[in-house]
Amino acid sequence: MNFFKQMSLSLLLIIAASALLIYSDSGNLRSANKNNNHKSSGYKIAVIEFSDTPISEESRRGIITGLSDKGLENEKNYKLYPYKAHGDVTVLNSIVDSVNSLNCDVIFTVGTPTLQAVLKKIKTVPIVFAGAGDPIGAGAGKSFSEHVENVTGICSISDFEGMITVLREVMPGTQTIGTIFTPSEINSVLYKDELVKAAQKYNINVEAVPVNASTEILEASMNLCSKNIAAVCQIVDNLSAPSFASIVKTASDRKIPVLGFGSSNIKDGAILAYARDYYQGGCDAARLAVRILNGEAPVKIPFEYISKTDLYINKKAFKYNNIVLKDETLKKAVKILGE
Repeated sequence: MNFFKQMSLSLLLIIAASALLIYSDSGNLRSANKNNNHKSSGYKIAVIEFSDTPISEESRRGIITGLSDKGLENEKNYKLYPYKAHGDVTVLNSIVDSVNSLNCDVIFTVGTPTLQAVLKKIKTVPIVFAGAGDPIGAGAGKSFSEHVENVTGICSISDFEGMITVLREVMPGTQTIGTIFTPSEINSVLYKDELVKAAQKYNINVEAVPVNASTEILEASMNLCSKNIAAVCQIVDNLSAPSFASIVKTASDRKIPVLGFGSSNIKDGAILAYARDYYQGGCDAARLAVRILNGEAPVKIPFEYISKTDLYINKKAFKYNNIVLKDETLKKAVKILGE
């Protein structure tokens, strides 16, 4: 009798142990399948652009390349949801509502207005900004290291002191420069103020003319060029960037050289551009996003600046404006137009 009891007890223990192993393996399999399914189905990634500008395009291309460099390909490892607001705030808000319902893994924002709109409505999905000139002013945090929990990104503010250094090299003795800015854009106001601050260090005055709509650009350009300025040093914002060629045309008619902060500005007739590499900025933003996809919390990732700034030269524009182009300046350029 004891023998049968012992056998029964042993069988029960064996069955219980087998059931536990099966359940454990089943749980591991479910967990593995869940992870594998997520990898096979891919991440959901949205990119929201506010305006149609070369800078916005470069940022988006950089994001896609940056993801690819980390082994993530669209339609293979992730599904891309691209959106453009075409400079319309009402459209932008509708886009944010649509993206909010997608349950994305990461949302990229391009442009400060985009970041502002997303911050108001999306509180849990990770946000990575690219091309935001003033993330602190946009409400993304108190500092680059102390910020909103679901946000990180790349600050694109221009190198204003670097630009003034280049200006003094190519146009020594300059006393007054001008720029157009948009009072309703926090990044535009910041850029204008930082340009003034950098110029004042070298006793250079800045004439700043405000605009509130793209239709005002021509009149503002004429107003600016009627002032006693040696050059236009045009900051980047969402109104002036698409109209840069128009600003150059007005200035060129008066033989006033234009300097820009966007790499494409030399194609529109600027004598030079001292530009953050917005394509690199997109790549930088993608690098941060991959860290998030790999499990790192956005709140633990400090904001960064675009990691690269380059000098672009337009030799024809130098010649047209009767400005001597020094060899030392040419040697610093990454791209020279008109050779």
